Amino acid sequence: MGGRHRHFWERALTRRTFVKGAAGLAGAVAASDLLGTTAALASAGSSAPKPIPGGFTVGGIQFHTFFPGFGVENSSITDFDGAIGFADVQGTGTGTDRLTGQSETLLFDSDMRFMRGVYVGQDGGVRRGTFAFV
Repeated sequence: MGGRHRHFWERALTRRTFVKGAAGLAGAVAASDLLGTTAALASAGSSAPKPIPGGFTVGGIQFHTFFPGFGVENSSITDFDGAIGFADVQGTGTGTDRLTGQSETLLFDSDMRFMRGVYVGQDGGVRRGTFAFV
């Protein structure tokens, strides 16, 4: 039988591959709709979506979003009907001081989302759009 099989840990995605793929997917989803939607919305007097009420405050700045998860509001747009995707990627990395050469383990937490659907704009008009953020 001569063939060597690859173990799970050899086939598993690395964090870097996952983050790059998720960011690329969010960008592709956003770009696919922007080309056709932007021109149509511009002629209709497009309006920014209304943010959800609530959220959290950091340093006096209000963020109209909640941490992603099941059973919470994952959209940052109110009056929204559509698809929402999210990934909450956590992990570690190594930071090295270029002057001293000292390294330390650092933590990261990346919240990536996309929203695609119909929403009511700030001007009251019904719109269709795609939004993403990291």
